[in-house]
Amino acid sequence: MVSRKLSSSVPEGGSDGWQLEYESALQETDRKTLFKRVEIAEAAILTRREALTHSPDDCVEGQQIKIALDTLSKLKKEVLKFF
Repeated sequence: MVSRKLSSSVPEGGSDGWQLEYESALQETDRKTLFKRVEIAEAAILTRREALTHSPDDCVEGQQIKIALDTLSKLKKEVLKFF
């Protein structure tokens, strides 16, 4: 079981499923599965971020995406020891 203190500060909602993939990664306790969940979450987030570059109206979601990517980066460094 993986113990971590990272938590999501990204509100629920939004038009895409990246939040679900992100939350799944944060809640994963099996280290072997965690790496894959982080990869999936990052891909979903980056895909959504790319879509937002064509629609500058949604600054709030852009900020949420930045927070999510920063949190996943910390998770990779602190839990997965990925540098």
